[in-house]
Amino acid sequence: MDLEHHTPSLIHLRAFARARVAGRATHVAADRQQVSAGANDRIFAFVYEKFLSGVIEYVSNGSRGGALDRAVAGASERMRPSYAAAAVGMARAIADLAPASVSRRQRNVVVLVNDDDVVSLRIHLVFELAGGQRLCAFLYFSEQRLTDVELAVMETAIALATSQIDPTARPALINVRSGMVRHIDRIAATTRARVAFLVQMSSDYRAEWAVSA
Repeated sequence: MDLEHHTPSLIHLRAFARARVAGRATHVAADRQQVSAGANDRIFAFVYEKFLSGVIEYVSNGSRGGALDRAVAGASERMRPSYAAAAVGMARAIADLAPASVSRRQRNVVVLVNDDDVVSLRIHLVFELAGGQRLCAFLYFSEQRLTDVELAVMETAIALATSQIDPTARPALINVRSGMVRHIDRIAATTRARVAFLVQMSSDYRAEWAVSA
């Protein structure tokens, strides 16, 4: 693991942008400790992967049946309330999308701007919609309300990542708890100013990362 040339995750970068714009202390040093300990993305990978399997099974069964309920029942006692809330929200999102099928992406996408890596994120699910259109969705599981600056960072990153995966697909941010599907306007999210802001946040994050060694 190259800690000296670290690409921030979207989770860490959005939190950094929120704190930086609000004039509050950031948590880059804690991020570095987490990454160096090998814990980066571990929570999501182990806690929510079975939930994604439940979503895929649910859609495969015609967006009906007990797949989401089984995912909730199979969760640990600590995580069951979170799974239950997520199941309700995702059922709403799926009803809104009416997908024909869905698949999961396992690997993160490193977003590149002018051949420089800026942020790393996972497009969790790719939905096949009516007419063969594809939708690349990033799932937001937290209960915490996103600020405008966090949304700006996330929308730009998701739009750029989707373009790298499939230039014809539509990018989206799904709030799993509420079930709201936020369709991202690719053109608006990737203006010169929006991309420059994302790059600046990434550069500032890396600068703090370097001094926190």
